Amino acid sequence: MKHIAHRWLLPLITLLALALRILRLDFQPLWWDEGYSVFFATRDFWTMIERTAIDIHPPLYYAMMQIWITFFGTSAVALRLLSVVIGTATIPLLYVLARKLFTDHRIALVAAFLLAISPFHIYYSQEVRMYGLVTLLGLASIYLCVQLLAMTPGTRASASTAFFFLLVTTAALYTQYYAAFILIAEILLILAIYLVIDRRPLNWRSLASIWANPLVHWFSAWFAISLLYLPWIIYAGPKLYAYVTSKVSIEKYAPLDPLTFLAQHLAVFAVGHLTEWTMLAWASIVLVGLVALALFFDTQRSNRGLVPYPLLSLSPSLLIVLSLIVPLTLGYLVNLIFPFHPLHSERLLLLAAPAFYLIAALGIHELGNRRAVFGTLALTLVTIISFASLYDFYTAPRYPKDDYRPLIADLQTMAQPNDIFLAIYPWQIGYLRTYYHGASLNIIETPNDAWIKHPAQMQRDLETMLKPNARVWIPALQTQGRLIEDALDLFLRPRTYSVVDTWYGTTRLEMFARADDPPRANRSLIFENELSITDLGIAPDSLTAGQDILRVWFDTRPITPGTFKASVRLVDVKGNVWAQDDREIAGDLQRIGIFIPIGTPPGDYTVRLQIYRARDGKPLRDADVLGNVHIVAPTMPNIAAILNQIEINFENGMRLLGYTTSVAKPGVPTPITFFWQATHNLAKEYAVITQIQDWRGNIFATTQAAPAFGIYPTTRWQPNDIVRDPQTITLRGNTPDGEYRIVVDWFDPATNSRTQSHTVGSLTVKGRPHYFGAPTPANQSDARFGNVARLVGYEIIGNQRIVLYWRALTTSDISYKVFVHLVDANEIIRAQRDQIPGAGECPTTSWIKDEYLVDVYDVDAPPGEYTIRIGMYDPATNVRLPVFDASNQPGGDSLELPTRLAR
Repeated sequence: MKHIAHRWLLPLITLLALALRILRLDFQPLWWDEGYSVFFATRDFWTMIERTAIDIHPPLYYAMMQIWITFFGTSAVALRLLSVVIGTATIPLLYVLARKLFTDHRIALVAAFLLAISPFHIYYSQEVRMYGLVTLLGLASIYLCVQLLAMTPGTRASASTAFFFLLVTTAALYTQYYAAFILIAEILLILAIYLVIDRRPLNWRSLASIWANPLVHWFSAWFAISLLYLPWIIYAGPKLYAYVTSKVSIEKYAPLDPLTFLAQHLAVFAVGHLTEWTMLAWASIVLVGLVALALFFDTQRSNRGLVPYPLLSLSPSLLIVLSLIVPLTLGYLVNLIFPFHPLHSERLLLLAAPAFYLIAALGIHELGNRRAVFGTLALTLVTIISFASLYDFYTAPRYPKDDYRPLIADLQTMAQPNDIFLAIYPWQIGYLRTYYHGASLNIIETPNDAWIKHPAQMQRDLETMLKPNARVWIPALQTQGRLIEDALDLFLRPRTYSVVDTWYGTTRLEMFARADDPPRANRSLIFENELSITDLGIAPDSLTAGQDILRVWFDTRPITPGTFKASVRLVDVKGNVWAQDDREIAGDLQRIGIFIPIGTPPGDYTVRLQIYRARDGKPLRDADVLGNVHIVAPTMPNIAAILNQIEINFENGMRLLGYTTSVAKPGVPTPITFFWQATHNLAKEYAVITQIQDWRGNIFATTQAAPAFGIYPTTRWQPNDIVRDPQTITLRGNTPDGEYRIVVDWFDPATNSRTQSHTVGSLTVKGRPHYFGAPTPANQSDARFGNVARLVGYEIIGNQRIVLYWRALTTSDISYKVFVHLVDANEIIRAQRDQIPGAGECPTTSWIKDEYLVDVYDVDAPPGEYTIRIGMYDPATNVRLPVFDASNQPGGDSLELPTRLAR
């Protein structure tokens, strides 16, 4: 019965390994190296061979990916599933190897379990890279090496095994250059066995007697592997050397000392890559200690517990020890010659990790032999440490500033067929192949070196690209040298209209459009004697929603020194903004292009300009109307520009094509944009009802509003036109974090009837932290503001900053503003600050009963002594909340603090 139970343990461990490797597979974005993998794998075969020859890894993994992509596609999940399969397959292989070496199956099970829960191995079982594959192939090579040691050379069985040994070992070399370390470990083992242990003399009397010597067979195998690998060495060797020496000279890393090198690798083997160096990193000592324990006892024992292979009698785990020590030693020597150790560089030696876990399993086994509880405790402790590290792995974003998913999503909403995309790095092309599903792009990989060395050539090439109405996208990474990025910007900005200039983490996405300037308007604008606009022009043409760009140009001339911001907006008759561009402006000609979003309702709009001071965000005057434009619907709308595409038909003739939203915060207005299409002409004016429900149907928010802000009633909709419908919904302040359903139906006010409700998508809710521990402000207070809040204290810092401490009495349906006035002796307000609490982050609609909030106000007034007055008001009506003192007596509509402010 016990034996049957053990038979099920390996499948269960393998299933656990699969579950851990497939969990949250799409949580992390692709990063640069994964983008390179996709780039290489999506080239034709010979181009892939050519490009990988100048990379730091051979081509086998990319060739496998080419086949995988043919069947499963290029989505992030599909690409990573290959690594999941490879990583999971490594677990039973380690078990089989351990069973070959050790009679006690518990050692094999523990080793397989340690690899199954290894954060380090799981990390690279979810990454679109070759490290998991070389680990699998290296382990297979070791297993076949052990098999061959147990066989009689020259037999059919040994020949078949030798063939697979050659195949697997060569494949490992074609996957990663460091696979040679495993082969060197095997060579050292074989030489130790036949030159130190076996010492079989070589008989030179006949060819048959020479061939009968096992060492000759091994030399033949190594020679065959060398011949199979030689073509790649000849072809790629010089290119690889040039690439590595150039990279090392540019990066300028200093070689690591041996202790640091060893400590970093063993720690990562034990607990994986942690996002921060915490106490958990020190827990790696546990697994490293088990490895040291196993090595110590291994030197003290005979071959007890070993399957009786006489050729391995030098040490029961000699091959495994060599498989760990040799890669670490040779990796360190490479570090001395070619020092290069960026973040997570330990991945290069993942191929040595199975040996590490097998030796650790031996250490646990040794403890268990002395007392079973010791082995159980050791295994339990390692499991707890691994799962603690995995929690960090599954929940902490690894590349938040290099996540291209938001960038590509916005690109997709605006890109038009045949737009030019200048990929400055190949991994950006890999990102597009994975995440982009919009209009077809003309993707050009920029010849960076040639353009940097020959600017005239770059200008000629760009002029050839910039035909009339050409649109060029540039994903300008800002963390490298930025030579080519800055050169492109410098060339394109004065010659084109700047349509997109948005930062996404470390990347600045720019889009430029070549177009003629619209006619000059005979007008000028002066902004408070600080800035003047002497000339301006706006395109008078009709614009097609989802396709065209609104062109605005003006000449700015600062009157006083300073930096300014311009906001150009497309506004409807009700004042709603449908498109907008905000940017800093300098004292020169500004060419601004504004993309008209898909689904913008047909009709007349105004273009308005607002100028702000950059230093304080103060508008210099009311927004000026620059002109009028007319929007028309496209004849062939670009459906690919709609994110979250769906197709839901309502019985009133409406079809929902998709929606967009963002992470919602309780109590904070959340935008949800729907994209509608009428299947026929409609005779009624409908309203949209939107609800946010949990999966049990409980409603946390609901709203009813006319589509498209009410400027384009459904009776005017034309069949098959796309209509953009921005809606706003506010969840209750006590809405728990989680995933919720977006439920939509249509309402007919004339008949007071509704269509059937449909779940159209999901909404992620993530609120701010709430604190219920009472604070200890320097100055106590006990004033109540209506039934909304109680001021429990305040502090004055530096005669300018006033900190208020609130206690929420309820969740409000109104988002109140707080005002702080500095009033002089003549009752004149000399300074004030009005804001939603928490600088807008903590609206009263998000407050939870009895939570405490810290609210900071910076007020700057001339020197003098001031009274501080505080109040709350509804910004929609300007009605203030009544204030009550500690004894519940009314005190007007503001609170005067007993402390005066002297400046």
